[in-house]
Amino acid sequence: MSSCQSNLPSTLTVSLREMRMVFERLVQVARVDAGLVPSLRDCALYSAALGLGGFARLLHNLEAVRSANPHVLSLTADGERLIVDCGGQHAWIAADAVLDLATERLRTQGAGTITVRTATEVDELRVVEALAQRFGLNAEVAIDGTTGCAEIVVSPAAKEMHPTVLERIRRDGLTVDAALWWQLFHQSAEALAPDSYVSRRHAGPIIVEADGKVIGRQDEDETDLSLLIAGAEKHGTTAINN
Repeated sequence: MSSCQSNLPSTLTVSLREMRMVFERLVQVARVDAGLVPSLRDCALYSAALGLGGFARLLHNLEAVRSANPHVLSLTADGERLIVDCGGQHAWIAADAVLDLATERLRTQGAGTITVRTATEVDELRVVEALAQRFGLNAEVAIDGTTGCAEIVVSPAAKEMHPTVLERIRRDGLTVDAALWWQLFHQSAEALAPDSYVSRRHAGPIIVEADGKVIGRQDEDETDLSLLIAGAEKHGTTAINN
C-alpha cells in the first residue's frame, strides 16, 4: 500500500444530499415498485441516523424488500385497538402506512396507538420515530423481542422539541466507514444508464443532435462539446462544428 493510500481516512462524513442520492439509486437497483422508492430511501436514511441496521445492513435490508408485496398487509380492529398484520413483509414496507394510521387515530379519536405483527426486521420499525417528526408528532416504538410485535404510540410533539433527526443530518451529516461507503456508492451506479454515444448527447440541460444542432440552453461560453461527439464517425453521424 502506498503512503498516499495509507493516509486515507478510515471514516467519512457524508451529507444528506449524498445519502439520499446513493440510497435512492440503491433502492432502484433493488427493482421495487416505483411508488415505494421515496419511502424506502427515507427509511434507509433514518435507519442509519438512529443507529439501527444503518449502512452496515443496508444491502441486506434492500435484498429483503426486493420482492415486497405491500398488498398482503392487513388491518383488523380489536375493540379500540388497531392491529396491522404485515404478513412477513419487511418493517420498512409497513412504516409509512402504520404511521398514517396512527396519525389518523390521533387526530380523530385522540389516541394514536397501533399494534404491528409479523414484520421481519421488526427493530427497523423504529424509523417511524423519525418519520413522525415531519408532521410535528412524537412517535414511541416499543418492540417485544419475544413475540416480534411492536406497539407504536403517536402524540403531539412538545413545542420546544429538540432539532429533528432530519435537521441533525442536514447540519452534521453522518459518519460511515469509508470502505463501506465507497462500496455502496459504486454499487448505486448500477441504477444509471450505461455510458454511450447517445446517452452523452442527452445528458445535462441540453440535447445535441447528431448533425450538431443544440436543443435547450444556449450558453455564451466556451463549452467543450467534444465528449458529446466522441465516436460520431463510428455511428455514421456528422461531427459538430465547434
